[in-house]
Amino acid sequence: MAERRRTALQAVQRWAPVFGGDPVAMDLSGYELIVVDGIGERDSGPAPAAAVLPRLREHALVLSYLSVGTVEEWRPYADRVPDGWTLGAVEDWPGERYADVRVPQWRQLMAEQAVALADAGFDGLYLDNLDVAEDHPALADALVELVAGLRAAVPELLLVAQNGLAVDERLPVDAVAHEDVWWRWEDGYRRSPPYETSQLVAGLRGLRARGLPIFTLDYAEPGSPGAAEAVRRSLEEGFHPAVSVLDLDCPPHAAEPARSTA
Repeated sequence: MAERRRTALQAVQRWAPVFGGDPVAMDLSGYELIVVDGIGERDSGPAPAAAVLPRLREHALVLSYLSVGTVEEWRPYADRVPDGWTLGAVEDWPGERYADVRVPQWRQLMAEQAVALADAGFDGLYLDNLDVAEDHPALADALVELVAGLRAAVPELLLVAQNGLAVDERLPVDAVAHEDVWWRWEDGYRRSPPYETSQLVAGLRGLRARGLPIFTLDYAEPGSPGAAEAVRRSLEEGFHPAVSVLDLDCPPHAAEPARSTA
């Protein structure tokens, strides 16, 4: 099963990161890779994605979002995380704290979430907030060990790393994703600083040369020249673009063109 999933991942062109919304009411039929929230929120019952997972998997690989670098206070497992497992608040993201990934119990908790998501039927995990290693360089080795632990816990699942360029070359993952490569949200939709774009693209090119699929996620106004630019430049690099709104509560408004059926 793992090899079949990896082969399918290599063939993906269109992808939809919609883990900020309820996929039940979305038309996601045109995508080959879909990222949803498979964990849900505390006291809200099963994640809405559970209701549509079998249908989505008929035509797409479906990954669940999992933040391994931060503690999200709204998650069902948040009450199990004492302050001693964290390193302070994440700026501009209320309700999130950096996770001290050196803590063995945090790594075990993430492995438990991974196993539960595998049992629920997901094809893989979309691992977010790996840039904790950029904000806290001392955590880099432990973060690599955490992801290796997930690989050992759920070898049948795909692992896609988001925003982890500081450690991506060391991670046992099947693909890499990165936000804000060309356009971002910063008190409005804005072009990313050119020097940051250059650094990101250089790093992503190196990973692409190793055979890893690269997925870019930019934030721009629907129908704007910025959205079109982000798609065009991503495709020129051989990456797979998605351009969306900040909340990620709807399908991308700009993406790789659909495959020709001719």
